[in-house]
Amino acid sequence: MKKRFLLFIIFIIFLVSLTTLILILNYVDPYEYKLIGLSSLIFSYILTISCFFTIFFYFLKKIYYRGNVYIYHVLSSFRQWFLVAIFTSSLIYFYNQWVSVWLAWAILFVILFLLEMFVENYEN
Repeated sequence: MKKRFLLFIIFIIFLVSLTTLILILNYVDPYEYKLIGLSSLIFSYILTISCFFTIFFYFLKKIYYRGNVYIYHVLSSFRQWFLVAIFTSSLIYFYNQWVSVWLAWAILFVILFLLEMFVENYEN
């Protein structure tokens, strides 16, 4: 798969998920349809954040590596920002459900960090 094609797909996913996020925020009442509203909101939020920062950090890596950015840089950026988006959406969900315990947040961070380290070591 070409790098430009992958970036194009990520950009299309970003546009679709951002549009979905805006439509959900405008037209779905989360108090009336709690399960559908919350699950679709979290799903579109995760995709929007991960795709946006994947594209953003691709260009930063392109500057840092002086143009020598390969496809695995793009895939690792997407994976890392997907995990960050899961972490932030989980924090928002915990805060919404009145679970404001720092230990739960720290355990979630450690689990996602160890998952990233496992995948990173598995790739190498």
